Amino acid sequence: MSEDDFSQLQFTESAPAPVGRPWPRYFARMLDSLLFGMVGIFILTIALAITTKTGADRLIAMTTGVGGLFVSNVLTFLLALLPIAFFIALAQTPGKWLFGIRVRNPDGSRLGFAKSLKREGWVIMRGLGFGIPLVSLGTLATSYACLKDDGYAPWDRRLGCEVRHVPATWFWWVRATLGALLFFVVNFWGYFSLLKPA
Repeated sequence: MSEDDFSQLQFTESAPAPVGRPWPRYFARMLDSLLFGMVGIFILTIALAITTKTGADRLIAMTTGVGGLFVSNVLTFLLALLPIAFFIALAQTPGKWLFGIRVRNPDGSRLGFAKSLKREGWVIMRGLGFGIPLVSLGTLATSYACLKDDGYAPWDRRLGCEVRHVPATWFWWVRATLGALLFFVVNFWGYFSLLKPA
C-alpha cells in the first residue's frame, strides 16, 4: 500500500474535517517549534562562531537567564517557521505525526510551500503572538475558543486549509503520550536550568 493510499484510508475516510482538537494541535505545534527552533539556534550559534569573533557569545548571552527566555521564545518560533512550512508542504512534521495530524487543502492535496509558509506566518502572529508572554496568552485563548466553537482555527479558515486527525485509538494514545512527555521535558528544561544555583 502506497503512502497516499494509507493517507486516504487513515485520514480521509475515518476522520472527516473539521475536527476541533485544540490540545493535540497545541502540543504538536509546540513540539515542532521547540525541535526546529532549537536546531535553528544551534546552527545560528555555530555560524556566528565561525564568521564573527563575538557574535555567538552575544547570542548566548541574549538567550540566557530570565530575560533571555523572552528572546529565545521569539527566536525559536521565527527560526522554526521555514522548516515547519517545508515539512508541511512535503508531508508532515514530527509533532504532527506523533499526534496524528495532517494539514491539507479541502480536496486532500498538500498545501504547497508558498501556502504552507503563509499559514505558518499566520500561526506565529495570530496563534502564538510571536511567543511574547502576555500577548501569546491572549492569542492562544482566542484561537482555542475559535477552534472549539466551529472546528477551524482562524488562519485555516482564512487560507482554506483543513486539519485532519486520525481516530483516537490505543496507538494514537501511545504516540500522543510520548509526544506530550517529550514536549514537557524539552519545554521545561530551560526553566529548571534557571533554578540551579550558580
